[in-house]
Amino acid sequence: MHQKIDKKTKFFFYSSLIIILTSINNYKLINKNIFNIKYINVEGFSKEKNELIKNEFKNLYEKNILFISKNYFTDLTNRNDIKYLFIKKNFPNKLVINFIPAKPMYIVENDNNKIILGDNGKILKTELNENNFPTISGSDDIENIYDVVNLINQSNLDYKMISEIKFFKSGRFDVYLSKGIIIKFPIKFNQKIIDYSSELLNRKEFANSKVIDLRIKNKIIKYE
Repeated sequence: MHQKIDKKTKFFFYSSLIIILTSINNYKLINKNIFNIKYINVEGFSKEKNELIKNEFKNLYEKNILFISKNYFTDLTNRNDIKYLFIKKNFPNKLVINFIPAKPMYIVENDNNKIILGDNGKILKTELNENNFPTISGSDDIENIYDVVNLINQSNLDYKMISEIKFFKSGRFDVYLSKGIIIKFPIKFNQKIIDYSSELLNRKEFANSKVIDLRIKNKIIKYE
């Protein structure tokens, strides 16, 4: 019993000693400014754009990297041109800001206006060849549009086959494919139904169909 107590006492003594010594060393290191930010790297965009963003954070130089929190980068997360943002601390004194840029997905047409919807669900300000992207019409509800196209992108329906998505006031939509096929979806839709439409396209009995109508539950109507 006495031996066990001695072992516990020694354990706590040496553990406490290590913590104290480590704390003292860390305090000395902090005082020597070893953790003050000396380098900031911005990656993901063009060299020119990376430099512009880097200049926005010049006030971070000489701040202690240990105390830099995500709150410093709130403005970056609100940018429309990014999909993901990664902040990495390379100790002792280097900060890396890494962007995954948002990519254009669809062109939304409404009242003779055209806006570009990115894969982050936000409107992008960029120039592009309109012929390379599907169009969306019939709605200006960007949040709802993104929910639908995101569901389609997660489904088995090939995005590259889509030429247009047309929304209706009832809440449903039609998908126009580059092969000249129209798929009519019901008001209540989900990924399972979209996956099912993709399956139908590969069936022989639908090879000549120009319209696949799924608006009625448990019923498929096709027009050739």
